[in-house]
Amino acid sequence: MPFVDKIGEAVIGKPRDPLHPDTRHNITLIAFLAWVGLGADGLSSACYGPAEAFLALGPYTHFGLYLAAATFLTVFIIALAY
Repeated sequence: MPFVDKIGEAVIGKPRDPLHPDTRHNITLIAFLAWVGLGADGLSSACYGPAEAFLALGPYTHFGLYLAAATFLTVFIIALAY
């Protein structure tokens, strides 16, 4: 076994059978945890982000429409990534 393959196996791990029940369980668990993490990130940003951005405008309230459009575009791009 070449040295590069040994390093790859040490970093990634040994090949697994995708049809084995244990492998499918681990893959499902990883997908679920990623979904929870991404959902929590979006939820926390949606709770405080837009309100704080509008407060940061201060006396420049005429930029509010541009800020709303930028916020909408950002949320749309994040939702599209899901």
